[in-house]
Amino acid sequence: MPSQISKDLLRIPSQNGSPINEYRIHEGEIEFRALNTLGQTFSPMTEGWRTLDAADIQLHFALNTTVAKWLVERLEALAHNA
Repeated sequence: MPSQISKDLLRIPSQNGSPINEYRIHEGEIEFRALNTLGQTFSPMTEGWRTLDAADIQLHFALNTTVAKWLVERLEALAHNA
């Protein structure tokens, strides 16, 4: 089950040895990184966050993923606070 660590960070835990996926909103961008089952980066080469492009984000919405639902919740919260 995904957990929202903070309002701008979503963590999707490992299932059956799969990587932990983290998504964050940082400086107006949606970023992603994968961690091993212990919550550590796989290697220094994969340590950083990767910015999702428009196609990545569209795919999340097309597939109605947990990430898409989290983004909708964030947008709704921003709209209510505006």
